[in-house]
Amino acid sequence: MEFLKSIIIDNETPAADGMYSYVLPVNPVSHLILTICALNTGGAEATAAQICDMVTNVHVLHRGTTVLQMSANDLLALNHVLFAKTPMRGQQSATISDITWLSLVIPFGRKMYDPNECFPQSRAGELQIQLTVGIADAVLTGLILQLEAVELYGANPARHLKVTTIVDDALVVGDNDIRLPIGNPYAGILMFSTTKPTSTLWTTTIDQVKLLANNKEHYVSSANWESLRGELVNRPGMEAGYLTAIGLYGHDHIAQYAYIDFDPRRSDLFLMETAGMNALILRITGGDTEEARVFPVELRATS
Repeated sequence: MEFLKSIIIDNETPAADGMYSYVLPVNPVSHLILTICALNTGGAEATAAQICDMVTNVHVLHRGTTVLQMSANDLLALNHVLFAKTPMRGQQSATISDITWLSLVIPFGRKMYDPNECFPQSRAGELQIQLTVGIADAVLTGLILQLEAVELYGANPARHLKVTTIVDDALVVGDNDIRLPIGNPYAGILMFSTTKPTSTLWTTTIDQVKLLANNKEHYVSSANWESLRGELVNRPGMEAGYLTAIGLYGHDHIAQYAYIDFDPRRSDLFLMETAGMNALILRITGGDTEEARVFPVELRATS
């Protein structure tokens, strides 16, 4: 079996803020690599989150149906938990006009280069990506985009990842029910909490969670935010790269994210099946009224 890497966006400088569309290859695709390049303007080193702020929406569609949709910052968190690695960053510099860049993987499988789990062959023009960008802010300017695809010739995948964004910007203190999509197996649920415990305050937008399938507790009868964060040791962990980069890279950014992991052994043993369910609810106990975001990480059959 062969793979083929090709450039989709070749150092393109968007002329203005807005949404830009691109056609993706027709062969089976393992993943895309989005690189966000910019220049320092603020005289301080830009964080990974500030670089990602320049791409507010990454939307992959197949014949108009969403395959993946999330902001670059949320994609950064997904990279952390899915691959258990720090996404690659170039030239961390505080000098004005110095270049910097960050590369993110847009995945179609839980592992890269997996012929059994990737996006299947499609027809010309059916698979597209839309990128919504802001070309400059107080910290960075001169946005340049790169996008590359990794195709897997001869792959006949059984399934691919599907990741969508559910936003609740009207959370109440107490119980909040988020209705999740059903029909596909789940590899996990990524969650974003605007407020996290800090300083002398324990307040958390997502204070606790539970899962209800057909109105019965399922997989998670109750879990605290702190414990969900703690269990990320099975994913990103606390390797040296994080310890030396807090504040500019690692846990400082993903401190607002937690993950319910239905594939903790990377073996499919605990995947959550949702076929046949009438309803699947993530019940969030809200600690305040800030925004919460929920990202179902589903495995969609290719046929």
